[in-house]
Amino acid sequence: MQKKKMLKTAAAVSAALAALASGACAEEALTTETVHVTASRVEQELLDVPMSVSVITQKDIERSNAQTVGDLLKDVPGVRVMNDGSQGMKRIQIRGEDAFRTIVMIDGQRIAEHKSMSGAPILIDPSMIERIEVIKGPASVLYGSDAIGGAVNIITKKGGTKPLEGEVSAGMNTSNSGKSLYGSVYGGAGGWTYRFSAGIEDAEDLHTAKGDVDNTAFSSRSMQGYVAYDFTPDTRAGFTLEHYDLDFQTGLQDMQPSGYDDFAVNVPEWKRTKGAVFFESKNITENFVRLRADAYVQKNDKYMENRVWMNPMKMDSFADNELLQYGVSIQTDWQLGDRHYLIAGYEFLYDDLEAQTNTHTRVAIGGPMNMYSRKLTENDGYQMSHAVYASMESALTDTFALNYGARYTWVSSEVTTHTGRNVTMDGSTPGEPDLTDKEKSDSSDGHVVFNLGGVWRGIEHTAVRAIWAQGYRSPNLMERYIPTSMGGGEVVPNPDLDPETSDNFELGVRFTPGRAVLDIAAFYSKADDYIASFEFESNRYTNKNVSGAKTHGIEVTASYLFESGFEPYVSGTWLRRKFEEGGESTYDSGTPELYGRYGVRWTGLLEGLWLRADAYAVSQSDTAQYDFDSGTTTSYGGSTHFNLTGGIGFGPQNAYSLDVGLYNITNKAYKLSNAIYEPGRYFSVKFNAKF
Repeated sequence: MQKKKMLKTAAAVSAALAALASGACAEEALTTETVHVTASRVEQELLDVPMSVSVITQKDIERSNAQTVGDLLKDVPGVRVMNDGSQGMKRIQIRGEDAFRTIVMIDGQRIAEHKSMSGAPILIDPSMIERIEVIKGPASVLYGSDAIGGAVNIITKKGGTKPLEGEVSAGMNTSNSGKSLYGSVYGGAGGWTYRFSAGIEDAEDLHTAKGDVDNTAFSSRSMQGYVAYDFTPDTRAGFTLEHYDLDFQTGLQDMQPSGYDDFAVNVPEWKRTKGAVFFESKNITENFVRLRADAYVQKNDKYMENRVWMNPMKMDSFADNELLQYGVSIQTDWQLGDRHYLIAGYEFLYDDLEAQTNTHTRVAIGGPMNMYSRKLTENDGYQMSHAVYASMESALTDTFALNYGARYTWVSSEVTTHTGRNVTMDGSTPGEPDLTDKEKSDSSDGHVVFNLGGVWRGIEHTAVRAIWAQGYRSPNLMERYIPTSMGGGEVVPNPDLDPETSDNFELGVRFTPGRAVLDIAAFYSKADDYIASFEFESNRYTNKNVSGAKTHGIEVTASYLFESGFEPYVSGTWLRRKFEEGGESTYDSGTPELYGRYGVRWTGLLEGLWLRADAYAVSQSDTAQYDFDSGTTTSYGGSTHFNLTGGIGFGPQNAYSLDVGLYNITNKAYKLSNAIYEPGRYFSVKFNAKF
């Protein structure tokens, strides 16, 4: 009955908007033929890209209530956003592959992570972003290790065209009493362009349909600076400075994990600071059309507190990690004759990790025996990689272009581990351990990957694409060398791990005849040598290359913009993923078979005001996840929640906008993982101004 009422409400809203649309003119349609992307490392029309790419534009970001980048990505076909029990730190899965197998980049420069159970973090304020390109399927030839699932490239805002411009935004969100504020000054004159920005985000504990979730508050502070100079119309150099400071907590809801008396994670500090310089020159000679060089230094500081209490054991761990990244890339573009375009480049990455873990363990043995152990571990290591790559596009005919490429990556790693432990048996606090034990490990390996694809444009407004691509992921420092606590147990690293690999096949079509947009992709991937942990004695695990997955599915994006301004749309994914581990296999891989977003939006001009509205639903089917260690399956029910957003643009050149949204209108209780429920019914408002 509740769903029927919602459908009636949506119909009523649509009727009201239809009345407003009388005599109104629709906003210009944005089709894939007007969108340019850099997913293939060169700017192209989206129709010409031989892979599945979704773009989140600056307008999408400005109108969104998103508090994190994960919130921006949650409705992209093939993408799922996981919260891991926190609001401030969200990670993504692409086509079922987890965050470890997805590269996250900011302006083409990756964020690495070598000591985490959940993959690379996305450490940037949404207000700083110009657009996001999501590349689905292996992108290892173009972007390197970790791109088995795909790649997310976040492009930041740059300078302006007038000497002095600016923008401000402010928002609030009742799902967590959230408040945001952003300001930027930017411009350009005399060959110079610049931007200086700052933003804050504060949110309290999450409100869900099942009640508030303790320990889920977060806050962030961010700053950005950009300066560039055009020596000639074709030559530019510049630098960027970025800083992002995040403080968040992880909460649980309904109950503690089975067997736990208390479980909590607190991250009072996770900072990303980056300095980068670049140089770009175009049209150097008739054949040498572009040279791009980038260098950056990026520092990630993380301090984490983890409590795991399981009767009769109480364990508190304190981790202090510093990851210093150095990166250099050089890319050259060549026009070889009339029909061949070559991209060739070199990349160097050096990740320097210093990690300290202090673990306090208390065990009530009985009687006078109460063991208290303090274990101190310090890890000092690096992972260095060199890569060369080449990607060619050859126009074999006027309507068919072939894309093919290869990348060779050489990776070397080394970690020195110091450990010490003090134990008392009377319950008294032991002293600080001396680092008496030392172990040094190192390894190196090289790997080559290939891709082959093509795009056919024999029909107007249509592009048919097909691609085969290999994926590759080198084990990180934690998996190879660093012992890690996990839910009261210990994961023992394995220095002999092999890289993870995959083969991916995709066939797709993009069709954009004026007001319509249709993009369909069918894909299949086979991944081998996944790294998984196996229990070899009580509460002790080790990493092995014994897992894999076979995934197939279809992604669809479709819409049609009527002259009245109404635009029905749908974006969704059907996916089947068979996970294999230790000789067993299951389709209960934690990914729903069906998920997507569908609705109708409207834009129109009424008495000088640009109006917009969007009534939509988000649905997913039942989800189940099988645990190979315990032999148990955890199930999550399917869900559908309804949402209604609207906005107004006004002022000279539409410089001001106000957007509001009512989300999860029926207050649906649903989960995307076993951590916490998603937000219940909530309201958001956001104001933007440019001057």
